[in-house]
Amino acid sequence: MRQLSLVRILSLVAIFLTGMAFSCQDHHIPDPDPAANCQRVDGTDRAFPCEFQITKLEFLRKNTNNAVRTFLPGDSTIGLPLNAADSYTWGSKHGYVWVTYRVRVYVKRIAPASFLPVGGYEPVLYRLHIAPPGSPYHSLYDDIIGSPFGVQPPPSPAANPLDMSMAVGETRSFVLPLYLNFDFEVHNGRHFPDLLIGVVNNTTALTLIGAPYNYNLLRDLNEARIRFIPVVDCEPGANCN
Repeated sequence: MRQLSLVRILSLVAIFLTGMAFSCQDHHIPDPDPAANCQRVDGTDRAFPCEFQITKLEFLRKNTNNAVRTFLPGDSTIGLPLNAADSYTWGSKHGYVWVTYRVRVYVKRIAPASFLPVGGYEPVLYRLHIAPPGSPYHSLYDDIIGSPFGVQPPPSPAANPLDMSMAVGETRSFVLPLYLNFDFEVHNGRHFPDLLIGVVNNTTALTLIGAPYNYNLLRDLNEARIRFIPVVDCEPGANCN
């Protein structure tokens, strides 16, 4: 009888411990798969996880490191006050304006590198205007690698290297100059086309361009990218003529 009671007690303990284990698993939220943050333009997962995520853009006031405007993922347009720009020049009876701004890009590492870049990572800034399906007009700016309107493969070693050798979860930033042209005759002060900022690992990018992957869009090569549309703005009380 004592042996039978002992067996029953041990069985109850085993059931209790098993229940606790399942309870702990139910409350555990696993880390997201990095590939889920790295879909290609066609909606499929990229062959290699994206290393980074751009968490925000800060547009800097003239002669300072202070942010005058902040752009977050999910936003579409960003109003940039002319009075806060590094410089701006009107042309053709105020039909357009040339503007120079600086933008600080915040980049968070979300996955380790699949390949080490040669010379460092590369910041990229490019324009994008994709003609809608069925349009009789060609895209004025696309990101097809090697096309007449597209871009070239990233150089190796990197031409403008960035040190992004941080740990997963760490965030760093870098600053890029922006040279913008706002047209008031056709686009009512809205920049045309859209702008994209990205970060490229040249080794991963060149691997994806080659067989068997044969990727041909810069957006699919970026380790992180963010798309935005600048719009002319002016702060209250400022002179933007």
